[in-house]
Amino acid sequence: MTMVTGSRRGEMCALRWSDINFERLELFVKHSNNRRRIKDTKTHQRRKQAMDVITRAVLVAHRTRAEKRRKALGGQLTGDAFVFSVEADGSVPLLPASVSQRYRRLALKLKIHTHRLKDLRAYNVTEFLGSGADVRTVAGRVGHGGGGATTLTYYAAFLATSDLGAWCTETWRATDQLAA
Repeated sequence: MTMVTGSRRGEMCALRWSDINFERLELFVKHSNNRRRIKDTKTHQRRKQAMDVITRAVLVAHRTRAEKRRKALGGQLTGDAFVFSVEADGSVPLLPASVSQRYRRLALKLKIHTHRLKDLRAYNVTEFLGSGADVRTVAGRVGHGGGGATTLTYYAAFLATSDLGAWCTETWRATDQLAA
């Protein structure tokens, strides 16, 4: 979810089922888990994010598994339950550090280039910018205030394809000017 949404790990650890609208393909980032308690997001702003149908399908499958687990133990999963929890009833969120640790182990096992969970957030920002999304939209999506300066300074990695595209565009302009 961090790679798909670009959200901070604490925000994903505080995500509740009631924060997801499966019909409208929307996810609401309202809180963050700072290890000790659920609090406001880092920037104290709530935000709405669009999600794609594949992400919805993955979340629906995850919820189905959680509901089956809860039903086997007696009871139902409430809308207030955390999406990511080790408890069958979803009453306790995963700790951000444990999620980072789990990702690191998985990345090492699968020989994934990056072993840091926060790199997935940077990947999300870079891919959105590389696909042509404007900086303000991306900044709003990941919870950066200030018009996108933080987004560009700290999260937008160099994209070779963008560099090549920019170089080709400038080369074509120069060629057109020389031909004229």
